[in-house]
Amino acid sequence: MNRFNDIGMLAYVALSMSSCDDSFDVSSKADGVLAVSQEGFNTLQSYNVGEKYTADLWIQQGGLKSTASVVSFSVDKALLDSMNIADGTSYELLPADCYQLTKSSVDIPANERLLKGELTYDPAKIQELSGYDHLKYVLPLRATSSGMPFVSGRSVVLLGFKVSEPIVTIMNAGVEEINLAEVKELPVQIGVPFTNKWEISCRLESRQSVIDAYNTAHGTYFSMLPSDAYVAPETPILHSGVNQVTATYKLKDDVLPGNYMLPVQIAEVTSDATIRADKDVYAAYSIIKEGDKLSKTDWKIVSFTTEEVSGEGSNNGHAKHLIDGNVETFWHSRWQGGSDPLPYEIIIDMNHRVKIAQIELLPRGRGSNNPIKVVRFEASEDGTNWESIGQFGFTNQDAALKYYVKSSTARYIKLVILDGVGNGTVAAIRELDVRGTVVN
Repeated sequence: MNRFNDIGMLAYVALSMSSCDDSFDVSSKADGVLAVSQEGFNTLQSYNVGEKYTADLWIQQGGLKSTASVVSFSVDKALLDSMNIADGTSYELLPADCYQLTKSSVDIPANERLLKGELTYDPAKIQELSGYDHLKYVLPLRATSSGMPFVSGRSVVLLGFKVSEPIVTIMNAGVEEINLAEVKELPVQIGVPFTNKWEISCRLESRQSVIDAYNTAHGTYFSMLPSDAYVAPETPILHSGVNQVTATYKLKDDVLPGNYMLPVQIAEVTSDATIRADKDVYAAYSIIKEGDKLSKTDWKIVSFTTEEVSGEGSNNGHAKHLIDGNVETFWHSRWQGGSDPLPYEIIIDMNHRVKIAQIELLPRGRGSNNPIKVVRFEASEDGTNWESIGQFGFTNQDAALKYYVKSSTARYIKLVILDGVGNGTVAAIRELDVRGTVVN
């Protein structure tokens, strides 16, 4: 349930004379009649903020000939018993010390179409008995009239009470993809689902664990947006009388190429009321900045586990063709005289430290036999200690495949064609390219 779509305790459903509700279509009736506007079962959502709440009990009259009436509301436990039996529920009667019918009798003049009774209830007392977010208690009310009659079935209302812990939450929760060319500001909307009468200060934070969980769930490799890539907002404050405020993160123009995410959560709340930070939600922005394709003129192959030295011709099939910049040549796994066992690995020295943003592979394509299904990329500063920066699917298409790897700084790249994930021993790739920035 969306916590902000409550059945408001001050809201009502006004059924006008032209209403499409056939149960109270009295526009052609000569005699005046009455109806409870909130008939049936209604849940009142409240928050334990140390104050009592008020619920309005709306009454409507209609017809061509109305007369003055007095409507009285009273508790009728038999209504609750009947509902529990009919619905198989076990709601209990709201204890008398949790509420007060502050206006149980309503004088309705002949010319008034809509009037109300009033109920005051105490969320703190209800919470002590039922706990948070548990609908346990119901108040069954029957309306009677000393004048005009009620429409059949429209004289009762059953009010359920659900009390929630007062929270400050992020209202635009979720992940939004950002185009850096068009967007420079990242808004985080912070609010409370109750009338705010306090000064509420919120400390925001960005946690790597949020990105890790998202990457695991979605098979992505986002990194935390560096703190020097944006200007964080000042501490957002919800002043008394303000229910929502926006904290804006401003992106700088010199964001380095990479695949980033900026998740924002409320870490802590400071207030003179007991209000909790909703730490279960976050607003996150995914930011992909593509790097320039790096020159490969001084790259070299350090090692490989397989290549075809003759079967594809003297100027084809070798590992070096993976980085020769010629899309007409390709690397191929050995097949002449037998194949090598998976996994296959090719290690490339880029001859510079590079901030890797994306990696591209150009398959052999063009109807060739090339049953690669999954590839993995690893990066290393020294050629010895390796970090996996992404595992992805592979299709033997004519166009290049672009992989949004984990942003990392490295000199060496390792391409791995894995065993046990559906790959065959026949493999061919025309080119491997890296997009990013040369560091040194």
